[in-house]
This record gives sequence, C-alpha cells and structure tokens, in this order.
Amino acid sequence: MKCLETSFLIDYLDGHEAAGAYLEDHPNTPFFAPALSLYEVYRGAARSGGREAVERVEDSLDWVEPLGLDRSGAREAALVEAELLDAGSPINLGDVLISGVVRDAGGTVVTNDGDFESVPNLDVEQYR
Repeated sequence: MKCLETSFLIDYLDGHEAAGAYLEDHPNTPFFAPALSLYEVYRGAARSGGREAVERVEDSLDWVEPLGLDRSGAREAALVEAELLDAGSPINLGDVLISGVVRDAGGTVVTNDGDFESVPNLDVEQYR
C-alpha cells in the first residue's frame, strides 16, 4: 500500500517532475493518503485561495483514497511517539500521526521528508 505524504501531494499539485515520474513508474498502483496529509494540503489551499482553491485541490486529488485516523491508527501513533522519544529523536506531531496511520495499515509512506526515516518499523520510500 503506497501512502502519499504531504510533501508528495504538494509536489504533485505544483507539477514537480519527481512526483509525476513516480506516478508514471507505478501505473497500476492504488494510492492512499493519510487524512492528515490531505488536511495539510487543503489547509494551504484554503489559506491561499479560499474555498475555490480547496475545490481545485479536491478535484486534482480525486484519484487518491483517504486513509483515516481510527482507534488502531491512534494507538499505533502513540507507540511511534513513545519509541521516538525513547530514542531521543522526536518528530512533529503531524508526522507522528501520519506514521502511526501508515504503519498500522502496513503501508509505505511516500515522501520527501527525512523525518520519517527515524520512525522504527515504518516503510519509507523517498521519491526524489
């Protein structure tokens, strides 16, 4: 399961070559995005262009399946945070939640954010 993180989604929307090439290299792959990553993208759109910008983002990402934060993912995120704190390598709360959701789902986070590399037992794929 490929889970597209915020950095990927923003690069895709901005037309960055690496994001487009990644999708072309995985033509038959279903893609998911943690709901928090979608929120972060919508948030940026709302702040820069209001409702119309959010609707454009929604239309542009209609091929991405949202991956929600449920009880199991929340529990996994708490474990991720504890592991990182014990190791002395904390990351921001948003990335902790994304990591928990993706790790709980058994997915691979597709990102350009190096913080995910420090999360134990999380499959991470850098796309550029």
